[in-house]
Amino acid sequence: MSNLFFRTSVAPYRIDTYNAMHDLWGYEFYFLDKEDTSQPFDMQRLYDECHFQPHFLKTFSVLKRRFKVCTELRSILKKHNPEVVIVPEYKLLTLQVLLLRKLIRKRFKVVSMCDDSYDMVANHNDFSRVHGWARNLIAPRLDDLLLVDSKVVEWYQQKFSKGIWLPIIRDDVKELEAYRRVLPISQRFADQYDLWGKKILLSVSRLVALKNLERTIQAVNRCKEDFVFVIVGSGEEEAHLQQVAKDCSHRILFVGQQFGDEVRAWYNLASVFILASTQEAYGAVTNEALLAGCRCVVSSHCGSNCLIDKTNGSEINPMDECDITAKIDHEMQLSEQIPSQSDLLKSRNSLMSFTFKETVVRVFEQISTRKSNQ
Repeated sequence: MSNLFFRTSVAPYRIDTYNAMHDLWGYEFYFLDKEDTSQPFDMQRLYDECHFQPHFLKTFSVLKRRFKVCTELRSILKKHNPEVVIVPEYKLLTLQVLLLRKLIRKRFKVVSMCDDSYDMVANHNDFSRVHGWARNLIAPRLDDLLLVDSKVVEWYQQKFSKGIWLPIIRDDVKELEAYRRVLPISQRFADQYDLWGKKILLSVSRLVALKNLERTIQAVNRCKEDFVFVIVGSGEEEAHLQQVAKDCSHRILFVGQQFGDEVRAWYNLASVFILASTQEAYGAVTNEALLAGCRCVVSSHCGSNCLIDKTNGSEINPMDECDITAKIDHEMQLSEQIPSQSDLLKSRNSLMSFTFKETVVRVFEQISTRKSNQ
């Protein structure tokens, strides 16, 4: 008997959670797609990080390929005879699993892993109307939901009497070692861009409208604190943002899209990290920045603002330029600059308020002790 996990594709920011599920609770993993087409991830590298063997579901497409129907779910469920099946949020695959549970009369729990942010559920700011409609249809039929935002858990508990907090976070033990390992790359960046002795405001994101970078640049222009704004990423708004940045009172560096160790190297250098999105289901970059010791300025519209408290950063209204300016200046005053070139560049302590291990142990103990909805 093995517990089961179904998902659209392997998500790089959840690899550590997947591995813990496999190692500690014996989950087997099945995915709809071998590639994640939303961003250009190195999928083979992701698969190399997995402690488990990924399986891929046989499917056929319907309604102009908008939906995939799985053809072997019944045999998979019978083969593994699971106690718990974790499913995607409000997908056709989720409905199939719920229907099959009734047809084959198995008493396993069906738990959805859902990325809803508080802004999405409380302010009706879903990415699509279908998502909101599907939530109301499917959530009552689930045994529980794993939710990334603690405020969303409160909302789901009030509306559906279910919800467990599982933020998207990395294994801190592994990541802190990785940040130490890339210090030579951080030093190379400080040399290349003349950053020694300076403070850095860092953004890591796609350069698209909902990331709110134009307003962020305008807010930076009003900041009184002295710092360099480094923007890691690429996208359709890049040329426009570079034009906006020309008139800014602060130095702004566009360093392009980067991955893995290079992004970690920038976190090592950053004094403050900012995520000012107007719409963001979560924002795993917040956890990455906190692990590297960066103070954070995070939008109230991002699920990952649940990781922010008075000890590690500030929450902002992403629509209020003055608020963004004030919070950046406040966090810069509390942060440290990159040392001078003659000093040794060191990794910093994590600013996360809790650890990865205690989080996953808490969550899966809650799953096992909650009563089934059947």
